[in-house]
Amino acid sequence: MRFLTHGDKTKKSLMLIHGMANTSDLFDPLLDYLHDYYVIVCELDGHSRHEQSVFRSVTDSCRKIEQYVHDELGGKLYGLLGFSLGGTIAAELIGRGNIEVARTVLDAAFTIKMGVLTYPFKWIFQGSILCIKNGIPIPGALVEAIMGRGNIGIIDTMYPGVSIRSIGNACMSVYTYEIRDTLKDHRDPVVFWLGENEPYPAKSAGLLKKYLPQMKRRIFRGMGHGQMLHEHTSVYAKRLIDFLEDVPE
Repeated sequence: MRFLTHGDKTKKSLMLIHGMANTSDLFDPLLDYLHDYYVIVCELDGHSRHEQSVFRSVTDSCRKIEQYVHDELGGKLYGLLGFSLGGTIAAELIGRGNIEVARTVLDAAFTIKMGVLTYPFKWIFQGSILCIKNGIPIPGALVEAIMGRGNIGIIDTMYPGVSIRSIGNACMSVYTYEIRDTLKDHRDPVVFWLGENEPYPAKSAGLLKKYLPQMKRRIFRGMGHGQMLHEHTSVYAKRLIDFLEDVPE
């Protein structure tokens, strides 16, 4: 796992965790708007162009992130944003309570169990990565069914170098994820973001609300999975900064 830092360490810390089949590149356009923060981009195992590794699990990722935060930041983060798989990791981090996090953004975190659909979805994602690796177009109807209507561009954010094993491990870890009961102990502000056209994150938000009564929900109208981030970065950045600085909606 790599931790890429940007800015002045004396400023408020903000950690960004990308999604499955992304790399740290996903957040590059966002960095232009975050000069007032010390940004740490977490590049998950198995998702790097610069090191050979395999993604193991949400729990394994949390242990490594916690160790980094303790070693480099005194065990404290001001802000934490996780997208998709990164959102699941972020939810687990604040549920574990081993580091302090003052503000948390869960962008389309996946926290519902898929049951009998676990293996079919795993195979779909592994098959999609194989298509990308081999230059085979993925049917648009399939992309929209999972990622949201009008969100074909999400394919451009995916990293063809991610291993099939890493994708399989990530799917199994996320689709069988169980929310920690200790998440109820987290009292600091949390917001859940999702696109209007995303079918599954809305269910995750409903479930998380039972553990985090203070959690607010923001729906990006007309958007699919990750679409606001990769197509409307400036708006996304403003929403993020407003939340971090407690700007009233």
